[in-house]
Amino acid sequence: MTVLLAAGLTLLGGAGLAPAAEASQLRVGPATAVQGTASAAAAPVTARAASSVSQTYPAVVSLTDINPPVPVAGGKISITGTVRNSGSSTINALQVGLAVGSAPLDNRSSIAAVAQETTPQPNQDAPELSGAPTAQLGPLVPGATSTPFTLTVSVDDLGLSSDGVYELDVDATTGGSSPRPLGVSRTFLPYHPSTSAKPTQVATLWPLVDQPRVQAQQYRTGAADLTGQAVLTDDTLASELGPEGRLGQLQSLGSSSAASAMKLTWVIDPDLISTVNQMRSGYRVVSDPQGSVSAATPDCNCTRKGSEAGVQAAKSWLLGMQQALLGLSPQQIISLPYADPDLATLAHHSPAADTLASQLTDVGDASVPDLLQVTADSSVAWPYQGYTDASVVALARRLHDTQIVTNSSSLPYTGVNFTPNAARSLGDGTTAVVADSTISDIFSGDLTTKSAQTMAEQRFLAETLEITDEQPGLQRSILVQPPRTMSTSTADTLLASLEEAAGKWIEPESYGTVAAAKPTPNVSSSLAPYSVQVRNSELQTLPDVMAIQDDLAELQKIITPPDPYGSQFDAAILRSVSTQWRGQPQAGEDYQSDTQAYLTGLLDSVSILGKPNGVTLPGSNSATIPITIENNLPQTLTNLVVVLTSKSPNRLAVEGSGRLSVTNAGNTKPGYKFQVKAAANGKVTMEARLYTTVGDTLEPYTGSDAAITFTVNVTQISGGVIAVIAGGGLLVVLAGLRLYWKRRKDAAQTDGGPGETDGEDGADEPHEPQPGADQGADCGQPGGHDPENGVQSPV
Repeated sequence: MTVLLAAGLTLLGGAGLAPAAEASQLRVGPATAVQGTASAAAAPVTARAASSVSQTYPAVVSLTDINPPVPVAGGKISITGTVRNSGSSTINALQVGLAVGSAPLDNRSSIAAVAQETTPQPNQDAPELSGAPTAQLGPLVPGATSTPFTLTVSVDDLGLSSDGVYELDVDATTGGSSPRPLGVSRTFLPYHPSTSAKPTQVATLWPLVDQPRVQAQQYRTGAADLTGQAVLTDDTLASELGPEGRLGQLQSLGSSSAASAMKLTWVIDPDLISTVNQMRSGYRVVSDPQGSVSAATPDCNCTRKGSEAGVQAAKSWLLGMQQALLGLSPQQIISLPYADPDLATLAHHSPAADTLASQLTDVGDASVPDLLQVTADSSVAWPYQGYTDASVVALARRLHDTQIVTNSSSLPYTGVNFTPNAARSLGDGTTAVVADSTISDIFSGDLTTKSAQTMAEQRFLAETLEITDEQPGLQRSILVQPPRTMSTSTADTLLASLEEAAGKWIEPESYGTVAAAKPTPNVSSSLAPYSVQVRNSELQTLPDVMAIQDDLAELQKIITPPDPYGSQFDAAILRSVSTQWRGQPQAGEDYQSDTQAYLTGLLDSVSILGKPNGVTLPGSNSATIPITIENNLPQTLTNLVVVLTSKSPNRLAVEGSGRLSVTNAGNTKPGYKFQVKAAANGKVTMEARLYTTVGDTLEPYTGSDAAITFTVNVTQISGGVIAVIAGGGLLVVLAGLRLYWKRRKDAAQTDGGPGETDGEDGADEPHEPQPGADQGADCGQPGGHDPENGVQSPV
């Protein structure tokens, strides 16, 4: 049989497919050719390994539609596509033809081998095409210009002999009696006339996750505002939730009647649901991504009001989610740990996982069931792309997860020569639910073009039909794992693929049904080594959880209840290790640093205002030194004291205990007055420091401005103090001299010498000076108030 080559040229937008070494001979059959007109629109270009390839095979063939994807006996099939000239010279004669394998491919390995070939194989292809009728086309110049074509052929003329997957080639060749291959696009044609095979049960994950956007901050208008508003990194979530946004369309597609028939299993990040719920009542957006929002208040000018469109989109989306999940069983709803933390990264970076383990189970678990009004399964772990090793399994067990979505690259199908059930026991009550890596890869690429979507759909149909035909009498179950941040085009393609196969060789089922299936006997449960490439994509930095918790505990000591910060930071810690930061590490590191900076800013919001010029203490020996405490937190302070100490207490002493309780209300900066007493003139260093009170123990407060050191300059001391001391000392000296002269006189009289009268002439006895007569320089004047330093001394 021969195939009539249909004219029409265009570009190949997806990866080409080629025959395997063991692929069967290709059958050529008659077709009807419809020549298209040249299109100026450029289609996506398949990347070539070297320029020599595009010179040898310059015709890039792209298939944009196969209708129907699964041919039916007695009907017709149309293949639509385009061809583009990627070479450097004009192609003067071109023909496009169709070839189909003469027998089904043997197994899934054969399918993989065909898919690996992206160029014509002359020794296999050319002889099969040489006898086919040709359609000569006009010249095709190099560049982006493409020409469409459509080939229509009777299914009965394809020679499909039995149930199975056939290789389908669309070739571009030169005209003439000896055509030269110029390019090819290879795909697969599933044929399933039989109804005796037991369909394969297929569970499909439908993920609803998004990059964390809520900052640790909350916008508060004052101390009375206990709830605050969420502060988002940006306002892009508003459009994502809308009818044209990714999350909006995933909700719409997933809740359609067609999707309901596919029994999709929703995989939901509670952080996303919580974020949307907060947006409903109004939210704020960081106005300067490079700025600080350590104090998100009306006065900071660091945030702006979130869009009203975002508020409305959040309300509509959350209501739509409640309706979409209405009536679904827990087997179709999986609630991930809050913010979808990267379990593999945590497992490979102990002891970080140790400090996070409790938070993974405690934070936000209620978001999905409470806000969406459903019952959800929270016992499922989903490490990045399902890659798993022993440490990931150990962490999942610590988190009380009994099931782990696992990539078959981590848990290969060894021990049997067919695709086993997805469920696989790992011991200790843990089940690996294995997602087929080949099927996962089909939907992991860019599926934004019609060509890529067509190729993905045909490959999915081929793989699932081959799985069913491996053991047609043995029903098995598999799991389909699309990317976490599945695009709308990927979701469309996945849903179309499922619909095409459903009722033929697959039977859609919930995740719970597939996970509960009995494991296939004799299949190995040995985990493969963790991929080095995937390991290299892990988060390179993790938050210092212990430091954050210590700082948070310090903050919680000094604020009056209720505490608005604990839950905020617990959630922020988990957001900072989200799986969403894979592929954008800088964004993840920025979120971590912003979280730590905000907490540091909160601690620094309580401070002692400095005295940069020192303090002058004039006047009397007793005075008052005020210490100003600034509280920029909205909460009233508690369990906090300020202590004033002198480095030279013998010269300038603090009276009393030197300790005062700090009870500032929110956003105030009162002064706390300490009495000091001076004993001498000169400069004295003093320190004021904040301490938290833990029982009877004082612990230094850790804010960066929790202590100041300043100098007190004592310029005068009241004269009476020193005068009394000086006068008293002089009287002692005079008394001694008087006693000395008296004893000398008495001795002279005893010896019979001439008597002397005490003070008779006044020449031999010193005169007693008046106390304080020469102390005027040390006498202080009555003190007053020093307005510059706030120091007071009594008059």
